[in-house]
Amino acid sequence: MAAMIPAFDGDDPRERFRDADRGQLLLISGLVVAVSLVALVVLLNASIYGENVATRGVEAADGEALEVRAAVVEETGARLDAANRDGSTSDADIEASVDAIDRNLTARYASRGGIAAVDLLSTTPGQYLTGSVNDSTTIGEVDRIRAFSVANGSDLPSTEAAAFTVVLNDTAANTTHEVYLYENDGDVVVARGENGSTPTERCRYPASGDPAVLDLTGDRLDGEPCPMVWPESLSDEDDGPFDIEFENADEAEAEVTATVGTDANPESDTALTVRDAVYAATIEFRYRTADLRFETPIRVAPGEPDA
Repeated sequence: MAAMIPAFDGDDPRERFRDADRGQLLLISGLVVAVSLVALVVLLNASIYGENVATRGVEAADGEALEVRAAVVEETGARLDAANRDGSTSDADIEASVDAIDRNLTARYASRGGIAAVDLLSTTPGQYLTGSVNDSTTIGEVDRIRAFSVANGSDLPSTEAAAFTVVLNDTAANTTHEVYLYENDGDVVVARGENGSTPTERCRYPASGDPAVLDLTGDRLDGEPCPMVWPESLSDEDDGPFDIEFENADEAEAEVTATVGTDANPESDTALTVRDAVYAATIEFRYRTADLRFETPIRVAPGEPDA
């Protein structure tokens, strides 16, 4: 009689070993995936941090260069205006002024590890106007104008109808822009109209008792903001020349200061003084540090209306 072989009941030790092997493999695989994910996160964070640090460094260097650039533009503009007032506007005078700025920059930033320099490239001639105007005064064929301000020598009219008025006559467009300066209820008021229409008030500030100074191209009254005084259509020299006239200027004893392009043709029977000037200058500005090299030409025309 043949011997009977007992059937397996599912508790074979070899099956248990195979199950254990699969569990260990699954556990090890999970651990490898977890470690890989952690390593990926660490690498990603390191990359982001490094990029942020590098970006902050570039922005800081750019900001410093732009700060120096702004200071150079301001100083150059101030020296141009001083030269126009003094009549010292020869090429040698302007170049000497720019050289003085260059020496100051070199000394100031050498101790900080930077190299800053500025050179004069060219100048644009113009005319400097200053003095009294009246109702007969005309400044014709103005293609460019900057630092254009008016002031009263006596009390301003108390009504809009009698206001001291600057008329900007755009003959090519057959349009006039009127800027009114007067007092109302203890305030100095600036308003602007077009083609003789009802003017719109642009700003008002308490009268100080001193002459009111209206900077037309800079949109400011006594140093305070006075928006939209200067017509946008006259900000671009490509739009063609325009004429400047005055109304009720006699009563206000009006005084004018402006720097205009050489095509201007002032006519006045008052003490308006006209002399050659520098309208704009182009300089080359350079700034270098260990992390940055910044070099650019800059056109300087202080008080020019925004285009």
